[in-house]
Amino acid sequence: MRVLIDGECPYCRALGRALRALDLGKALRVEPLKEAQDLPREELLKALHVLEGGRAHRGYAALLALGRRLPLLWPLHPLLLLLVPFGLGEGLYRFLAQRRPRA
Repeated sequence: MRVLIDGECPYCRALGRALRALDLGKALRVEPLKEAQDLPREELLKALHVLEGGRAHRGYAALLALGRRLPLLWPLHPLLLLLVPFGLGEGLYRFLAQRRPRA
């Protein structure tokens, strides 16, 4: 599973560090966007992307994919799922993503 983060965003870098620490089985490859050439950079800058097999999870769906994959996040996964109805999770994700600082 590849996690594509914006290496210029402090929030994204912190998320990358946290994911590396939570990934006890070393199943994730956390990569800055400049190293990911297979998706358009404009789209990558708008939201977190998680590439799993042939699927690309974007935004809140990427967080859900990480919650399913990392055992240390399993307790949070049901809480993340509670925000799916009515688009609450994606809406909250977009709200925060649009306001993230850029270095």
